Amino acid sequence: MTGERKFIRENTNRILIKEFLIKKIEGAGFGGMTIQRTPMGTRINILVERPGMVIGKGGSKIKELTEAIRENFKVDNPQIEIEEAGGRASLNAQIMAEKLAEALERGWHFRRAGHSTVRRIMEAGAKGCQVIIAGKLTGARHRTEKFTEGHVKYCGETAREVMNRGYAVAKLKPGVLGVKVSIMKPDAKLPDEIKIHIEKEEKPKVEKAEEKKEETKPKKKTDLKKLTEIQGIGPSIVKKFEKAGIKSLEELFEMDVDDLATINGIGGKTAENIVKSLKKLLEEVA
Repeated sequence: MTGERKFIRENTNRILIKEFLIKKIEGAGFGGMTIQRTPMGTRINILVERPGMVIGKGGSKIKELTEAIRENFKVDNPQIEIEEAGGRASLNAQIMAEKLAEALERGWHFRRAGHSTVRRIMEAGAKGCQVIIAGKLTGARHRTEKFTEGHVKYCGETAREVMNRGYAVAKLKPGVLGVKVSIMKPDAKLPDEIKIHIEKEEKPKVEKAEEKKEETKPKKKTDLKKLTEIQGIGPSIVKKFEKAGIKSLEELFEMDVDDLATINGIGGKTAENIVKSLKKLLEEVA
């Protein structure tokens, strides 16, 4: 039971420190924290949107926070590290919940603020998000408004793994409004997402060896002068092909009538005659 009590005490302390920090650095865009025990003391890493508001002038505010955590929560040698959220702010549920609460306190209509928050989160690349605003929205009676887009998981192990949740409070004249923001991470992998990888069938090694032999064998090239054996084709036409950069009958065989006709000095009839007779000539040579 001693071990269990220790874990419960540490986790309770962790939650109390988190609530304390949310109140103390209000307006700086608190995005979460991690506590890590080291041989030198206790490292507290705080993620914020505006680090300057937490550090203070010459580090005065961060010193006050360190002293307050040491005295109030009996933490051994606390060392606070500030990390800037940067471009990740729009995908941090706690930061977005605080931003939404600030917008409501500034006088934004709850529908405009809710839709704007959802749009910003989705544009940042989230797979899904839900914004819940509850309290005295339009009258004396309490009501709840939900703004949802994309995929949202509500319960179970999947929701615990893929959903990032944040909570904030907006203090207005009619009363307090509670703001909840849930964001599905862009890299979230759902259990129903299945990818099928089809492996290519490998050819037998014998076939591969034969293919390699065929590839290594140099292709036979037939002298272009053999072209004179075709009736109506003289040495002058052979010279014209040589000028065009054609060196063998095999290269000539790969060309069609139109390609041959474009060569300077070779007419359409001559090209047709060569194409018709070239196959027989190559068979005789082989």
